[in-house]
This record gives sequence, structure tokens and C-alpha cells, in this order.
Amino acid sequence: MTLTILLSFFTIPIFLFISFKIAKIINLYDHPNQKRKIHVKPVLLVGGIFFEIIFLSYFILLSFFNILNIDNYLLLDTQNSIVLLTTLSVVFAIGLYDDKKNIQPIIKLVLIFIIFSVSLSFIDNTFIIQNLKSFFKQDLQLNSYSIFFTAFCFTVLLNAINMADGINSLSSIIFVIWIFCLNLITPTTSIFFLINIVLVYALIIFAALNYQNKFFLGDSGCYVLITYVSFLTVYIYNIGLSKNLNYLNVESIFLLFMIPGVDMLRLFFKRSINKKNPFEADNNHLHHILIKRLGNFNTLVIYGGSIFIPWILYYFFISRLPYLIIFSLLIYIFLIQLKKDNHETN
Repeated sequence: MTLTILLSFFTIPIFLFISFKIAKIINLYDHPNQKRKIHVKPVLLVGGIFFEIIFLSYFILLSFFNILNIDNYLLLDTQNSIVLLTTLSVVFAIGLYDDKKNIQPIIKLVLIFIIFSVSLSFIDNTFIIQNLKSFFKQDLQLNSYSIFFTAFCFTVLLNAINMADGINSLSSIIFVIWIFCLNLITPTTSIFFLINIVLVYALIIFAALNYQNKFFLGDSGCYVLITYVSFLTVYIYNIGLSKNLNYLNVESIFLLFMIPGVDMLRLFFKRSINKKNPFEADNNHLHHILIKRLGNFNTLVIYGGSIFIPWILYYFFISRLPYLIIFSLLIYIFLIQLKKDNHETN
């Protein structure tokens, strides 16, 4: 473990440099427009290439270390590894094409849903939601609907984080929080435990540079990271069920992903009520409301804190989960009201 972590301190900056060069070569830029994008000059979309390189390199490297008996931990079997890496790569490719050509949202989501459905058909049940376990000791068996439901959840979460990717460093910070929180309950013998540590380090570096407008995460970066987080979450959830652990259940997963998810639902309903395309982008997201009132840095702190603090409290006070969900919803409602207050002030 120590060797892998030490190695990451050297390899991650190298991977970032390589990704920067590749993005330049293929002319992968995010160009400003007058509607929603506030940057004044084209910015390189480096994130997808960067994190795809990390996933491919470290899954292969850690497998090699295990063979040499350098670092021993629980690896995925060959078929699961191939399916997971292939899925990450295909979703990354779709995101990369979207960064270049801008695919229609509904076409993109349907395509990604199909990819998830196919991938889940070939992977182990450890990565499929088969049983919905509630905090209130209620269980629901999904049976033949398990693959469909899992693929649907993955796709919804992908859309939610993609909608939250609107200001510098926000999505990177969200991923840091999600992966850090999940790693608290990831088995330390699992390959995911080490991958998570490497990712948190890489995301912190990326977020710092992204904040300075050096480069963006892009759809390709969002897609490959959220695909990994989705598989990771279900893996930990199922491992917990098999060992009768209490940390992950339907409600605690909802709490972790709630802020981007609820914001997505609010915007979908609002746009539908106003007879607009629910997939049409606008400036009514939570992060837009916060940045107009509080600025970029404060928005990152408040948005990140609204995800991190409730879940960390849950980690230490499991029995308080229902109250923490209510508390988080109240925080979200309060933050949304800042928009109305801002209009009244003006």
C-alpha cells in the first residue's frame, strides 16, 4: 500500500502533464459563449483524459504488484476487471465525443443507459442492486428488474453530477467528498481502497488548478468519474449486505448524493411546468444561485459542506439518519431561497 501511494505522488503530475499535451494535440477546448459560459477564452478539457489514464494505469499496475507480491489486496477477477475498465473507457469516449461535438442530451442518456445495461449483464452480481435495504429494516427484492434499476440509477446520477458541473472546481470537490466518504467504509483489503486514495489526491490537484482556470473537467471527466463512483457505491453496498453491516442503505446513499440529485429533480419539474425542455441548460442551478449571491469560493465551501457534513455526521451517528436527511433538505430549501432574496434586494 505504501509503495502505491508514494508512487502516485510522482505519477499523477506526470499523467496530468501528458493529458494536457494530448488535449492540445486533439484540439479539445471548451469555447465560451454568451449564454452560460463565463470564461472569456477557450480552456482545455483535460479531465477525461487524465482520469481515464489513471484508471487504466492503476488497475493494471496494482494487478502487477499483486502478482509480484509487492502489495497484496483483493483484486477483481479478470472478467469483472475487463467489464469495468471497458465500461469506463466507452463512457469516457462518449463524453469525449460530447466535449467535441455536443450530443443531444436525451440521445446521450439513452446511449449511456444502454451501455450500463449491457455492462451489468456481464459483470458479477456484486455490482448490481438486487435488494433495496432500508434504514427502517424493510427490504425489497428487485429480482429480474435489478439490472434495469441499477442502470437507471447510474444514468440518473450521471445526469445529476453533469448538471452540477457548472463552475470551476465544484464537480471535482464533489467527487473528492463522495470518494472520501465511500472510502471510509470500503474494505481496506480491496483494490478500490487504494484506487480511492489515488483518486482523492489526483482530484485535489485537479481542483486546485481548475479553480485557477488552467483547464476543465469536461463531460468526459464527469462521465468516467461518476461511472466509477456508481460501480463503487453498489460494490460497497453489496459487500455491506453480505457482512450485515449497517453503513450503506437506501437512505444513506440518498443522503450522500442528495444535493445534486434533488437540484436536478427541482429543475426538471420547474422546466416542465414552464413548458420548457427539461434537458435544456439554464442558469437556475443551485451553484448558479449561490455564486451570484456569495461568490465562487463561498459557493464551493457551502455546496461541498452541504454534502460532506451531513454524511460525516451520519458516519458517527448512524441512528440519526432520518433527521440528517430532513436537515439536509432544509438546508437545500434555504439555499434555494437566496435567489428570491436576491431578487427582492435588487
